[in-house]
Amino acid sequence: MAKIIVSELEPDMVLANDVRDRNGRFLLGKGVKLTPKHLKIMKMWGIVDIDIEGISQTDMDRKRTAHMAPAILDIADKLTRKRFVHTDLRQEAIRELFNICALRKAEQLTNGARPAGTDESRDSSANSDQNSLTEDTAVYMDPRDLIKKNYIKLPSLSPIFNQINEAISNPRSSATQVANIISKDSGLSARLLKIVNSAFYNFPSKIDTISRAVAIIGTKQLSTLALGTCVTSSFKDIPSNIIDMRSFWEHSIACGIIARIISSYKNNTNTERFFLAGLIHDVGRLIIFKYLPAQAKEALLRARKTNSLLCKTEEEIIGFNHALMGGMLLKEWKLPVILENTIRQHHAPKACQTSLEPAIIHLADIITNALGRGTSGERFVPPLDVKAWEDIGLSTGILSATIKQADRHIAETVHIFFPDEQ
Repeated sequence: MAKIIVSELEPDMVLANDVRDRNGRFLLGKGVKLTPKHLKIMKMWGIVDIDIEGISQTDMDRKRTAHMAPAILDIADKLTRKRFVHTDLRQEAIRELFNICALRKAEQLTNGARPAGTDESRDSSANSDQNSLTEDTAVYMDPRDLIKKNYIKLPSLSPIFNQINEAISNPRSSATQVANIISKDSGLSARLLKIVNSAFYNFPSKIDTISRAVAIIGTKQLSTLALGTCVTSSFKDIPSNIIDMRSFWEHSIACGIIARIISSYKNNTNTERFFLAGLIHDVGRLIIFKYLPAQAKEALLRARKTNSLLCKTEEEIIGFNHALMGGMLLKEWKLPVILENTIRQHHAPKACQTSLEPAIIHLADIITNALGRGTSGERFVPPLDVKAWEDIGLSTGILSATIKQADRHIAETVHIFFPDEQ
């Protein structure tokens, strides 16, 4: 018996177990032979994967790789293992993610393309002076002291967002007032309308005004997207020899999209807050890159030389990591505590009292790193917190389904945020 994702189902396959929807409602019984009609409406039911009789996981793996040369599969496996060196492949979710990524790399190699995530030229630290790395560079700075003494100046949010936030917080404000505030900023309005008219939402008809967008999506949801667009405009003058900013935001946008998709499997109505959390999960790293460039470069070099996780070398060299700095920034911005804690704990979600939000961002970040969609400086797939996976409470089938859905949205959304960059 194998658990097969919906996109790989075929007519005449036989159900090994009952099929139920996300709410536990019975749909099809064990022993039913699938028909084309069943396959067509399976997605409408929100089914991710089902158990099929007479087919093993080995059978499915052979079918997926039958058209590929063994040498290609071997190279893809080795490349993927390098990225997953800090993970536990015995974990069910990590093993499934590894298989997905190895297969994608094999397909890229088969098609003659360079696998995503292996281009060393995209890693700015690769072009740095390797001899600048020393063994005794730890400074153990206190981020609160750095901020207090103005060594680090936390950026301010756009005034337009503060106006939006004040209007939402005021019970007397209407959706029309919020729409009017957003409409005053032509650049913000244009970007938001592009987002709501993209595959990100896939509405059947065009939404041509902010007022209509507020009415359809909701005031809080659109305001959350507005915050995301404001944040991407708040960071200037990041040293280009440390990080490629387009690559950084590609990673961030991909993480946000993946987090949004995963949250939808949990029937969350405000999936935009998960997109926002994914989008800004690494903003603390931008603060480090801008105000502590020498230490940031040293952390990148040490991580590269020792094959360590960048989060770990940040703590070794600076004394704190980007997640802590990101949480402090969100506290300064007076954003919701749950968002602040999610960013602060996205590498250690079990430390957060509210488990779902940090768990989803934790998983989304792992998936994004595994796929090599942009980079915030990390070269490896971070380890998965087992409790976070358990808290999310979904099957491994959502990994493949989520990645396929995200593939359709990432490039378009990056272009919306950065239309003039190639």
